[in-house]
Amino acid sequence: MKLYILDYGEMTVDQGWVFSAGGTSTFSQIEPSSIRKNFKMIGALIEHPDQGLILYEAGPAPNYAELWPNELFEAFPVTKYTEENRLDNILKQKGYTLQDISAIILGHLHFDHAGGLEFFRGMNVPVYVHKEELKNSFYAVATKEDYGAFLPHYLDSSFNWQSINEDQTTLFKDIKLYKTPGHTPGCMSMKIKLPNSGNFLFTSDTVVLRENYESSVPQGWLTRDFYALSSSLKKIRNIAENKNARLVFGHDPDVLAELKQPPEYYD
Repeated sequence: MKLYILDYGEMTVDQGWVFSAGGTSTFSQIEPSSIRKNFKMIGALIEHPDQGLILYEAGPAPNYAELWPNELFEAFPVTKYTEENRLDNILKQKGYTLQDISAIILGHLHFDHAGGLEFFRGMNVPVYVHKEELKNSFYAVATKEDYGAFLPHYLDSSFNWQSINEDQTTLFKDIKLYKTPGHTPGCMSMKIKLPNSGNFLFTSDTVVLRENYESSVPQGWLTRDFYALSSSLKKIRNIAENKNARLVFGHDPDVLAELKQPPEYYD
């Protein structure tokens, strides 16, 4: 089995999204400085001995500029997205095509993780996502109660949605999924066990940046349920410690820089 880490580009956002009370004015500091954070959009490609080519996180739609509402782009501007960040080109560089993908696993269904399903429109590739995430995201779009974080261009019945119903499950050999809600109701983390490189734990956006994990600072405006997020963070710590897993956080640029980049891989 081989694991490739994918770079889908970069967004630059206000720290208030990722750090609780980040940039909040106070009695003594009425006008705090506005700090912006670089968010890497991170995915993974797995060459599985039994299941073929598995994609983890699909990144943004290649035509995001046409599909995203202006208000969304204002809050989450894409500041780096070149031909090298496009999923189809990443696969082509490795000698694959989109048709070679046998399964897609999505940590959650926000626009920067699931928007890339546009690459697979008209195909029947199974898309694995937690049941609670499916219900919440379709409701969010239908009622427009969380419109923007979830978008209708990829949330439709034409895709081959496959529901994960358990709090934890071994989806394929050496690939285990854990429900870790808080950022969204059905957010999932993924642990992959490699023969030589050991365990990797992908947190999706349950943990956005390393700073959230190491200092236990909760997410800011990105959080939907603080209690659930706190419980999920404890679960991730427990898994990482017990399995001696290398952590890959949802958007951390420093973590991405430390990891091998294609054509290098972990096995």
